[in-house]
Order: sequence, then C-alpha cells, then structure tokens
Amino acid sequence: MSEAINRNTDHRDQRDRYKAPTSYETAVWGNGGNVQFSSQASTSAPLTDSSVVAQAIAEGIDDFFNGGEWAQNAVDAIPCEFRPKGTEPTSVQLVNMVNRNVEFDPRQSIYDHSLVTKGEAVAGDFIFTEPTNTAAFFSHRFTLLDAHVIAGFTGNGMAQMMDKMLADFEKACGSTIADILIKSPSTEIKEVTIAGTTPAVRAEDWIDALTMSINQSVGNSLGDFVLLMHMTEQATLERAAQRAGVESIEDLLGCRTQFYSGSDRGVFMLPKGFASLSFRHDQQGDVWKVLASRNAGVQGWDFEVTGVADVMAQAKVKIKLANPEDPAERLQVEVVSFPLITRVVVKP
Repeated sequence: MSEAINRNTDHRDQRDRYKAPTSYETAVWGNGGNVQFSSQASTSAPLTDSSVVAQAIAEGIDDFFNGGEWAQNAVDAIPCEFRPKGTEPTSVQLVNMVNRNVEFDPRQSIYDHSLVTKGEAVAGDFIFTEPTNTAAFFSHRFTLLDAHVIAGFTGNGMAQMMDKMLADFEKACGSTIADILIKSPSTEIKEVTIAGTTPAVRAEDWIDALTMSINQSVGNSLGDFVLLMHMTEQATLERAAQRAGVESIEDLLGCRTQFYSGSDRGVFMLPKGFASLSFRHDQQGDVWKVLASRNAGVQGWDFEVTGVADVMAQAKVKIKLANPEDPAERLQVEVVSFPLITRVVVKP
C-alpha cells in the first residue's frame, strides 16, 4: 500500500527547486520520502495545504481495497463472493449423500429373489446455506488533522499508519461477523477447558479442544474449517508456532485463522465448504467506498471506508417427520436449521 501512496506523490518531488521564503510552500516529498514544510514571515499566506497528503492517502486506500489486492487476501482467508449490485447472494449447496449400501448373496440376483440381510436407506437432500437474518455493514473512519500533517510524515511512517489502520479494520469487521454468528440458529455452543498457562501448552489445549469439537457433518479435520478467534489468542499462538519451529499459526493449527476485536466471544469454527461472505458491489463495481471529506470544525480531513456483506452461515436441510401413531410413515417434510457453526467457549 505504501507503494501506491508513493506513486501518487512522487510527481510532487521538488527537492531540487529553490524558492525564497517569501511565500508559503505546500507539502512536497523530499529526501527519503519526507513530507517537508517551510515556514515564512508573511502572515497573509494560506494555511497548510493538507489536501496533498489527504489525496495521497485516499488514493492509496482505494487502490488497496478496490485494486485487487484486498480481494485476493480475502479469498485466501475465507471463502468469498463478490456479486454485482442488485443481485442476491448465491446459496451454497452441498448434497447430503444417501447411504443405500446393502449386503446380498452374490449367488443370487439382487433384482429377483435375493434375501437382503442388512441395509440402510436414508432419505437425503441438499444442505444449503442462506444469508443470516442480518447483514454486516462495515465502516471504519479516522481523522487526519492539519497539525498532524505539519508535524511531518515519512514514507515509511505513513505506511506504518495505514498498516495499523488496516489491521484494526480487519479485526473490527471480524467482531461484527462474530455478533451475527452468535444470533444465527445454525450456531451451536460447546464448552471446553483451556488450562495451559504457557503459550505452548495453551496452544496444545486449543488444538485438542477444537479437534474434539469438529462437526463431522461438515468437516472431518481442522483443515476443513476457518477459525474466527479473539485477538488475545494471536500472540499466544504465534509464540507457540515459533516454539514448534513452524512459520505461522496456520502451519501450527493446520487451518486458517482470522481474529476479531471487542469482547471475547469464543472461537467460531466456520466450515469452508458451507460458510462464506458475500460482498456487494456498488454502482461503480467497487466493493469498498472510500470517502475523504474536509472537516472544517476540527481543521482536518475525515476518511471513511465502508462496505456491505451478507454472512452466508444459516444452514437449512429438509427432513421427514415420523407419524407418532405410525413411525414408519414419514410423509410430512419440513425445512429446519442445520447445525453448521460451532462456537467453542472456555468454561469459566
């Protein structure tokens, strides 16, 4: 992202131009990517033109979010859909295979008079997911004061600022998703005990607890899930990964992880084959809207990034209900919520 900001500001490099200090010079990029300002004796000159920096920041944010880099990162993290404006999210459908295996006498014809000694025929149907009852509106804003610009920026300093903003934004979005998943009928709760007091032992406890909490209907190993965890576990798992000699948390756990901020609401196990996020495009075909507006009241610039996504994590399945008077009669068919998301919480 810092490269995008530098591209937008390199053409303003005026370090070889001399100008007498009789008028105010607006922000320019100097040696090492420094944002430089010169003072003057005249009091009739305009205030600091922070619009130069504001434009660079807005264009850099937009290039990152809508230029393809963010979309690729999102797809690598969790299954995503990016759909045109005005369209409905695509339901995820996976077949619930029907077990029609039988044992028979190979000396007889199975279609004629073979005696079936063991068999099971379960009525199967598609398991499909639909959007949860509430969608997620993501919004993150910050204000850049003229005083901040006057203090000066370096290219690396601006990149650090944007990286911190994006990390906070990602965790805040995860918190919104966690709030939606808690209210979903397809979320079931399992309590576990995490007794480890050191990163290595605590990580082992989490691996054991999550493995024992796998919903075998939607996954058979941790690699079939994406974990949405509270950010307090991030440092612990990273340290445990270092102790184990692996490069990342994903290598340690064997599955992808995302983190959320706010209060600790447990670990959400999202099956990659079923759950997904469906992002909406706007009229211009962008997923995210980047707004930069002048805030005269505080002498600064307000930046806001907004987007909308549907959480595809409410699973449904058709079942046949038995007649209490005649259990063999299964004529009534109902669509019911299917346990899809496992929310693993630590016992108090």
